[in-house]
Amino acid sequence: MSAQLPDAVQKAIERDHRAVRPLPPLWRRTLAVVIVALALLAAVLVTHKLRPDLPILSFWIGWGATAIELLAGILLVGLALRESVPGQALTTSTIVLAVAAAMAANGLVALATWIGTHQAPMGLHGGSMCLRNELVISIPAVLLTVFLVLRALPLRPCIVGLLGGAGAGLVADGINHLLCPVSDLRHVLVWHTGAIFVLMAIGWLAGRVWELSRSV
Repeated sequence: MSAQLPDAVQKAIERDHRAVRPLPPLWRRTLAVVIVALALLAAVLVTHKLRPDLPILSFWIGWGATAIELLAGILLVGLALRESVPGQALTTSTIVLAVAAAMAANGLVALATWIGTHQAPMGLHGGSMCLRNELVISIPAVLLTVFLVLRALPLRPCIVGLLGGAGAGLVADGINHLLCPVSDLRHVLVWHTGAIFVLMAIGWLAGRVWELSRSV
């Protein structure tokens, strides 16, 4: 015979008991991020002046590079959404490999653009504007990722935040690739890639703050 719960405990359970909406499958949650990324790209194309050398660049250095970074960013956000579901945690090696591959893609895009444009060295010119642009562009993707992640109650919020920040940063950098006229490798690696690392750090810190708030 099972023991009867005390009345106070039973009432507390009844007060807290409520229906929970099932979590949508991973592909649907990731699709929401795809839609936001494409909407951001469309908004930038309509409202901003594209880099002046875009018409003379090859397809892969121009639009292809943007597509590669968008895809890499969306895949990282998808991994963050999977990691956020208890029981579906990724292995450490998978996380390291995914982030390293995405950042390698970012570096190859920077290198190919620098070589392909034959642009005169410009150093760190205009960097603060690029950093600001990437942080602003990433905001919608970051907010959507945070909303989807918190619905799933992640067990390792720091890892989820890092993956989500990296993904949003790559999406923003892919879009900014169509805007920034500077191809100098120093500029791109410091300000563009630097923005991705800033977003990774912000994501990790946000996860840490959320983790500490849950333990209080």
